[in-house]
Amino acid sequence: MTSSYAHAHPLPTQSPALRTLCDAMLGARGDPAAAFTALPAFRLADPAALLADLPQALRAGRAESYTRHVIFSDPQGAFTLVYLIWRPGQHSPVHGHRTWCGYRVLQGDLTETHYGWDEASETAAVCGGKVRRAGDHIAASPGLGHIHRLGNESDEVCISLHMYGVPREAIATGVNLLVTVA
Repeated sequence: MTSSYAHAHPLPTQSPALRTLCDAMLGARGDPAAAFTALPAFRLADPAALLADLPQALRAGRAESYTRHVIFSDPQGAFTLVYLIWRPGQHSPVHGHRTWCGYRVLQGDLTETHYGWDEASETAAVCGGKVRRAGDHIAASPGLGHIHRLGNESDEVCISLHMYGVPREAIATGVNLLVTVA
């Protein structure tokens, strides 16, 4: 199943690593390439340090689908940071992006399947893939230039931290641009 659940209340941001990332994102507010501007803070932070703000009780996820937990949302709505918990066998839908975004694997392995867009048929076809391990990070621009499907094909829970250029209220509808697969 590919649905998701956004945690009802933001979690407190207390760790220095997450504070540094939030500060970098707030400093880039208004920059159309905010994900790329803040990427050094995202890339340089220790994955375990970024994971420190996610309570143990939330790290198991749910059997029905991958789970989202909002950790920080810009008060002006420029971006939102979200933990995604992936149990074995859980996957996102195949999608491009309605906004800029980025993610970093914090624990486990996350399989990213890449798709190419065919304008003539208005469908996407598999064109590659990569296993992302703890510490790996990716950033993408809006549109169909980075169509992918994320999923946990391992036997262990995977946790990733995602940043999206949307306000918290738009996490469920303003990020993924769903596409048809050929």
